[in-house]
Amino acid sequence: MSRLADHLALTFHSVSANLGYEDFTVPDVSMLTLVITIVSIFLVSKIIYTHCFGPLSKIPGSIINTVIPTTMLYHVYKETIDLGFYEEHKKYGECVRLGPNLVSVTNPADWKRVLMSHKFSKTMTPNITIMGAPNTFTTDDPELNKTRRRLLKPAYTTTHIAAMEDKILESGPMSFKRKIDDAIQNRSRDKKPSGAVRINYIDWFHYMTFDIIGELAFGQNFGMLQRGDLMMLDGIKAINTINSFEIFVPILRNFRWLIAPFSLKNVRLVLDFTWDVINKRIQETKNNNGKPVHQDILQVLIDAVDTETGKKMNKPELVSENTLQLLGGTDTSSNTLSWTMFLLMVYPEVYHKVCKEIRTTYPDRSKPITYTEGLAKLPYLEAILYESMRFKPTSGGGTARRVPEGGMMLASGHFIPAGTEIFIPIYSIHHDKKLWKDPHVFYPERFMVNENSTEKDVYERKRNFVVFSSGVRLCPGRNLAWCEMFMTLANLLRDYDFWLPEDMPYGPDVIDEETGQPKIIPSRMAITIAPRYPQRDGWICVKHNTDYLMTTFAH
Repeated sequence: MSRLADHLALTFHSVSANLGYEDFTVPDVSMLTLVITIVSIFLVSKIIYTHCFGPLSKIPGSIINTVIPTTMLYHVYKETIDLGFYEEHKKYGECVRLGPNLVSVTNPADWKRVLMSHKFSKTMTPNITIMGAPNTFTTDDPELNKTRRRLLKPAYTTTHIAAMEDKILESGPMSFKRKIDDAIQNRSRDKKPSGAVRINYIDWFHYMTFDIIGELAFGQNFGMLQRGDLMMLDGIKAINTINSFEIFVPILRNFRWLIAPFSLKNVRLVLDFTWDVINKRIQETKNNNGKPVHQDILQVLIDAVDTETGKKMNKPELVSENTLQLLGGTDTSSNTLSWTMFLLMVYPEVYHKVCKEIRTTYPDRSKPITYTEGLAKLPYLEAILYESMRFKPTSGGGTARRVPEGGMMLASGHFIPAGTEIFIPIYSIHHDKKLWKDPHVFYPERFMVNENSTEKDVYERKRNFVVFSSGVRLCPGRNLAWCEMFMTLANLLRDYDFWLPEDMPYGPDVIDEETGQPKIIPSRMAITIAPRYPQRDGWICVKHNTDYLMTTFAH
C-alpha cells in the first residue's frame, strides 16, 4: 500500500511540474486517509454517473437511492415498507427510483402490463426454498409456476370450497362464537353484570385462521382458539420474519441464523410437523386402497397429477406447498378480519348499516350463514370486505418483476431497460388519488352501484384492486380467503354486538389531523400489514345482540 501511495504522490508531482507548479509539494497522507479518499471519489463518481448519466437517470427519486436502496433498507428495518413507499410516490409521482436497479410504479397501464405476462420474471423471492424446494409463491420459473397452479387448482374451485364449508364454519366462526359464549357464561358465573366481555379480537382472529388452515391443509384443528395451543405460531412468525428480510435484503439469504438466531428451532418444528403429517396422510391413503380418506387441501395436493407431465409432487415439494398454505392462508385472512372489525368500530354508520343488512336477511340465529348462500344476499358486507382490503391491504408491501429483453416504455414516457426490477407497491396503488376519490376515507359504497357509481365505475375499481395480485400470478387461494372472512363476519355481526372499550384511545371522534378521518391504530409491515400493538390495541367489548339496533333502524 505504501508503494501505491508513493506512486500516486510521484504521479501527482509529475503532473504538477508539467502544469508549471514545480515547487508544489504533496503533504503527507496516511494510508487510511488515502483509502478513504479513493473510496469517496469512487462513490461520488458512481453517484454522479448513475444519477445523471445512467440508464435510469431520468427516473425521479432521491440521489442516495441511486447507489444504495436506503429507503427500502430503512423501512424494512422499521417494518413500514407500505407507508415508506407511499410517501416516496407522494413526493416523486407515479414512477420512483428506489434503488440502483429498482423502479416502483403505480400507473395501472404499467403494473397491469407487468403482471399480465410471464415475460416479466418474478424477483425478490427466487431461491427462497422450504425443504430445498421452491413453491408457487417463491419460484421465478414460469413453467414450474404453471405446473404448480395446475396441481393446486382443484383445491380452490368453488365446488371444492363449497364442499369444505362445513369444516370452515366449524373450525372458524362457530368456534369463535363458542369462545365468546364461554367468556360470557364465565362472567355470569362470577356474578359480574351486563353480559358483556372484553376480548382480544386480533389474537382470536389469528388463532381462528390457524385452526381453519390446520383443518384444511393438515387434517387437524390446531386448537389455538379453544385450547390455547400455540405450538405452530412461533415457528410461523419466525418464517415470516426470515422471509421478509430475504425478500427485501437478498444478501441475508445465506445468513438466516443472523436474522432470527433464536427462532430456527421453531422453524424446524413447523417443517418437521408438516413432514410427519404428509407421511401419515400418504400412509392412510395407501391403507385405504389408494382412495382418499379426507376431502381437504392436503388430500388434493397429495393426489394431484400434472396433466401434462403425469407427475406428482414429491415430499419436499409437498412440504413446501403445504407450509405456504400456513403462511399465505393465516396472516392475510386474520389481519383483514382485524382491520375490518376495527374500521367498523370507528365508522359506526357502516357498522350499523351492515348489521341491519345481515340481521334482516338472516334473522334465524339457529342457522349459520354460509358463503355459498350469503354472498349474493349480503352485497354491503361484500363491499365492506373489498373496501377494507383496499384501505389496509394485508399484502400491501407489493411484488417485483424483472424487465425482459427489449425493455419497456412506461406510461410516463420513461424507458426502463432490460434487467431492471419493477416494483408494484399495493398500498400506494390502493391510495392513489388518481384511482380513488378520498382514498383515506373508509367508504364501502365505492364498490357498489349507486347514484355515485355506475357499473363501469365499480368494474374499474375492482380491476385496480390488487390485494390478491393480478394476471398470471393471481393468488390461487383468494376464493378460500373470501369464504373464511365472509362467513366469519356474517355470523359474528348477526349474533353479537361489538363496541370499543371506553379506555381505548381510538374511536369515531378521535380524528387524525392529517386525513381528517378517524385515527387508525399503528401497523407493521413484515410479509403482511398487521396491527403493530395487538396486546394494546386489540381489545373490544362484545355481548349477545339485542333488539336495540333493530329498534333504532325501525325509527
